[in-house]
Amino acid sequence: MRITSTIQEQLSSPKIITRVRNWLRKNKSKGRYALARYLCDGLDLRDRMGKLRVAGVQKALRVLEARGLWKLPKHRGVVPRQWRARRLKDGVQQPRDTPRRVEQVEGLRLVEVGTNDDVLFRTWNELILTEHPLRDCRLVGRQLRYLIGSDHGWLGAIGFGSCALRLRAREEWIGWDQKTRQSFQERLISMTRFLIRPQVRCENLASRVLGLCMERVGKDFASRYGFEPWLVESFVDTKQHLGTSYQAANWMHIGESAGRGRSAPSRPMKTRKALYLYELTQDWRSLMGIPARSERIQPVSLEESLGNDGWVEAEFGNVDLGHDRSRRRLIRIARAKAQNPSAPYTECFAGNRHQLKAYYRFIGNERKALDPQGIIGGHRERTLGRMKGRKRVLVIQDTTDLDFSERLHCNDLGDIGKNQTGTVSQGLKMHSLLAVGEDGLPLGVLDTRIYASHFDDAEQVQNRPIEQKESYRWLRTIDDLEKMAEYLPETELLCVGDRESDIFELFDHRRRKSGNIQLLVRARYNRCLEEHSRKLFDYLDGLPPMAKALIEVPRQREKKSKPSQSGRVSLPARTARVQLKWDKVTLAAPAMPQTRHLPAVEIYALSVVEPHPPEGAKALRWVLLTTIPILSHKLALRILRWYTLRWRIEEWHRVLKSGCRIESHQHRTADKLGRAIAIDTVIAWRLMLLTLLGREVPEIPCELIFSPWECRLLEKLQPLLAPETIRGQKKGGYASGPHV
Repeated sequence: MRITSTIQEQLSSPKIITRVRNWLRKNKSKGRYALARYLCDGLDLRDRMGKLRVAGVQKALRVLEARGLWKLPKHRGVVPRQWRARRLKDGVQQPRDTPRRVEQVEGLRLVEVGTNDDVLFRTWNELILTEHPLRDCRLVGRQLRYLIGSDHGWLGAIGFGSCALRLRAREEWIGWDQKTRQSFQERLISMTRFLIRPQVRCENLASRVLGLCMERVGKDFASRYGFEPWLVESFVDTKQHLGTSYQAANWMHIGESAGRGRSAPSRPMKTRKALYLYELTQDWRSLMGIPARSERIQPVSLEESLGNDGWVEAEFGNVDLGHDRSRRRLIRIARAKAQNPSAPYTECFAGNRHQLKAYYRFIGNERKALDPQGIIGGHRERTLGRMKGRKRVLVIQDTTDLDFSERLHCNDLGDIGKNQTGTVSQGLKMHSLLAVGEDGLPLGVLDTRIYASHFDDAEQVQNRPIEQKESYRWLRTIDDLEKMAEYLPETELLCVGDRESDIFELFDHRRRKSGNIQLLVRARYNRCLEEHSRKLFDYLDGLPPMAKALIEVPRQREKKSKPSQSGRVSLPARTARVQLKWDKVTLAAPAMPQTRHLPAVEIYALSVVEPHPPEGAKALRWVLLTTIPILSHKLALRILRWYTLRWRIEEWHRVLKSGCRIESHQHRTADKLGRAIAIDTVIAWRLMLLTLLGREVPEIPCELIFSPWECRLLEKLQPLLAPETIRGQKKGGYASGPHV
C-alpha cells in the first residue's frame, strides 16, 4: 500500500521549518511564489503530470503561518478583492423542441469544457450561476466540467472537484483509517454540480446523462491529471429531489452528510444531504489494501453471546459514538439496566447521583451519532457476526405503537390512534428489524427507527409517491438488507412481513434494486392477476388441495368488546389442520397514478386454509406471497414454517413493553425517549433469547448464563417451585404465535 504524507506534513517537519525560516531571513526581497518554487524544487513536489505543485505549497505555507511557524512576506502586486467568474453577455439560449423521453433526444452528448475553451467555459459558468440552486460556479481542487449537449441545444451541465475532506458515513462505508485516507483520498472525486435545466422536461434524461458521464469521467480525469479516480461521490438535497435518477444509474446511497459544509463548523450550518457513491473501479478495495466488507465481520456463535460476564461490553462496546467517553458511558448505562430491566433508569443506579446525572447527560446529547441506530451499532455488528455462516436468516420487520398519551409534558410526539369519540392518542412508532435463525432463535436487532407519525388527509396521502409516504419504511428495509448482504456473502436473507407490508411497490423495488434479497409477505389485498380474469384469492380457492399441515395455535385470551371493535371469547390452545395450495402468479400493477406504469410482478402464492375450525374459533386463512420458488411439498411446508416465526417480533415487542416497560419512560422529548428505548431493545433481545433457550434446551448448563451465586440461589429455590407452576410458565411463556 502506498502511504504518502501531505504537503503540510512535509513542511511541518523540524528540518523543513528551519529551512524555510533560513530562506525567509536571507531572501527578504523575494515573495511567496519564489519560496514555493524553492520548496518544490528542493523537495521534488510534483503532481502525476510532472508539474510543480506551487499552488499546493503556497496554501500549506499560509496554513502553517496561521499556526505561528513563520511570517510570510506580504503579497506583491495587486490582489483582487473579489473573485469574479467569466460569464456570457447575453445568457444561454433556451433549448428547442425538447422531447418528453430520453430515447427521442437527438444528438445527446457530453462536451468536456477545457480551461482554454473560453466560450464553453463562460457557457458552463452562466448555466450554473443562473439556473443551478447553489448559484455558485466555483469548484475546488482538481476539476472537470461538462456541458450536456444535444441537437436541441444545451440541456444542462456537470462539474467535478475534490471530494469532501471528512464524511462520517463515507469513512464507515469505505472502512479506511486516517493514513489510508490521506494516501488515497485523491482517488475519490466529487460531482459537486449536476444541472438539468428547469425548462427541460425529459423523462429518464438525468439517469442517462449520469450513465454517460460515469463511462468517460475516469479517462478524462486521467488525461488531465495523470491518474484515474476510483470512486465518485455526490450529494442530493432530499427536500428538493428524491435521488431516483442516481438510483436508476446504479449509484449507492450510503448515508447522509452532517450539514456542516466543507469548512466543518462546530454546529451544522447547512441542510443534511443524502450521500451517493459510484464505483468506477470494482477492485478499489484491494488497490487501497482495505479488506472486503465481508471480511470485516467475524463469525460469532450464539453460545458466545450467552455468557453472563462481559455480554454488555460485547454487544455495546464496539460502537462508534464519536467519543470514547460516550461509549464507556453507554456500557455503564446498559449494564445497570440489564441488572433490573423492568425498573426505571432512575432506580437502576441505586441512588448514585453522579451516575444518574451522567445518564441524563447521555440521553440529552443531541449529536447525530447518539441516535437509536448509532446506539445499537455495536449490537448490529455482533448480530451480523451471528448471522454469518448460516445458510439462511429470517429478517422480520414490523411496526408497533408506543403509547405516551399520559406524558402531557413530553414534546414532539405523534398520533398513534383514535378512540370512538375521535380523541387522538399521542405516542411514537417503532419500526424494527429482528434477525431470527431457521431454528427460531433470535440472533439480534438489526435496526430500529423510532419516529413520530401524524394523521394526514387520506386522499392527499393516496396521491403522494411512495417515497413521501410513511409506508416507504418497508421499502427502505430492502435497501438496508442489500448493504448488510455485502457482509454475508454465503447467507440468504429472507425478509418477512405481515399484511401491512403488502405493498406493490415493495415487490417492484426488490426486483429492481435487490434481487438477491428474498421476500415473504402475507397478502392483504385481493390483487388482480395478469394472466387470469379472477383475482388472487379467488384463483387460489379454485385450486385443488396439494398438501396438508398441522399448526399449533396458542390459547386465545378473552378480549372485551368496544364500541368501535368487537370482542372475542377465550379459547384453549388447539391444533389446526390446514390445506395448502400454491402456484406461480403474475400480479398486475394497481390502477393508481403512482403505480399503473409499473410492470407486472411474478411471484409465488401459497394459500393456507383451515376448512373445519372448532366451534367459536376463527378459521385460519393466510395467503403468503414469496419470491422463493415453491417447487415441492417440502418447500411449501418450510415456507409456512418460516412465516409462523414472524410472531417472534411480536414476542420481542411484548418483552419490551412488559419486561422492560419502555412505555413508562418519563423523558420530556421524543429524541430522549428514542435513545432510552434503543438501549432497551438489546436487553429485551437477550431476555427473549434466554427464555426460548430455557424452554427449548432445558439441559443447558446454568453456569453458562448465570454467575455462580445466582446458580446456587436457583438450586435453593428449585424445591419450592411446584411442578404445576413450572408447567404453567412453560405453557404461557412468550409464545404468542402459531407454529408448524
